Formats: sequence, structure tokens, C-alpha cells
Amino acid sequence: MELNKNVNYSLRFAEYTEFSMSGSSVRMYRATLRTNSAPPKLVVVEAECLSPDERTAFALLSSRVAAVLVPCPAQGELAIQCQAHSCSLNQAAVIATSQRGLPLLLEAGIALALRGSGYENEAAADMVFKPRSSGGLAAAIEYACRLVA
Repeated sequence: MELNKNVNYSLRFAEYTEFSMSGSSVRMYRATLRTNSAPPKLVVVEAECLSPDERTAFALLSSRVAAVLVPCPAQGELAIQCQAHSCSLNQAAVIATSQRGLPLLLEAGIALALRGSGYENEAAADMVFKPRSSGGLAAAIEYACRLVA
């Protein structure tokens, strides 16, 4: 297979090394093995505010597992949240609603994104939900509830 020099190829895995190849940037990620089917211990939602339906779903999620709302995540934010909640990156699930959530998705054990959150997020996600305007965030939070049930 010949690589297109005008396209930035990326694969979603926990740790990565970046190198250049023929003038294009290619990211290679080391795979995180998901041999255990343990539910996540932490769910991080990248969103500024929640609608009433999203708030209801988030309250249900919060009653089952540690859940955090992160409006503007910084680099390393997921590691900080995992340390605060005594879990590893593989035990965290992330729901990204915008392009700002990409660093979180790349580190998380379970990566969920909404349609329209950016091509990179959709490519990095394990599962992609409808756009937020169509109830996608509430659906993603409800899916996370089923993961921890």
C-alpha cells in the first residue's frame, strides 16, 4: 500500500511516537491491549455545559461511577483525573464533543466521540455517536452507563 503524502495518517493507541516519512507526518501508536472486560472506573466528558437530558444522563452515570465534566482539557488532563480517582488510563472512558477532546481520546481506554467533533476525534474513537444537536451526547453518556452497569 502506498501512502498518500498529502494525508496525515494516524492510528489511535495509548502511547505514540511521531516521525516524518517522505515529507508527511505519520503517527504510530503502541496498541493498548484490552484483554480484560472490566468496566471503566472513571468517565470524563469533554463539554462546557449540559442540556436537561444530558444532565439527567450524567446524574445517572455519576451515581454508578466517578464522572467528571471537563470543559477545556489541557495536555495530561486525563492522567491528572485518573490519579485523582485512583485508576489507570486503561480504566478511563472519554466522551469528546469537540476537537479539544482529542488528547483525552488518545489516552483513554475507551474512546467515544460525537459526529461533528472533528475528523481526528471520529477516527480515534472506538464508537461514534450522532451529533450533539441530535441527542448524541445524551446517547453517549447512556452508553457509558451501560458499560459500568
